[in-house]
Amino acid sequence: MKLTLTGRHFEITSHLRQHVETKAAKLEHLTDHPIEGGIVLSHDHVNEVAEGNIHLSHTVLTARAEDPDVYAAVNELVDRLEVQLRRHFDKIQSRKRKAPEPPPAD
Repeated sequence: MKLTLTGRHFEITSHLRQHVETKAAKLEHLTDHPIEGGIVLSHDHVNEVAEGNIHLSHTVLTARAEDPDVYAAVNELVDRLEVQLRRHFDKIQSRKRKAPEPPPAD
């Protein structure tokens, strides 16, 4: 997974970068195609904000999560992106043609 990690107005530590990369690797197991994405971490007045997007062939999935703890915000963001990614690939699978069912045997 090609991941771009950006921090707005604060430094991203190596431990935080490792945490984001391990959580984002969970998304890569859902597809066979390579995934490109970006995560932006910023600080709001009260909460830490994590915004992310995933670029697929003709679709862009986006999500946003807020929490007082930056690690919890990243976890929530990855969970939301995982739900969207599963829904996207389930939709693709349901659109594929299926073999006709054989007539019932009497």
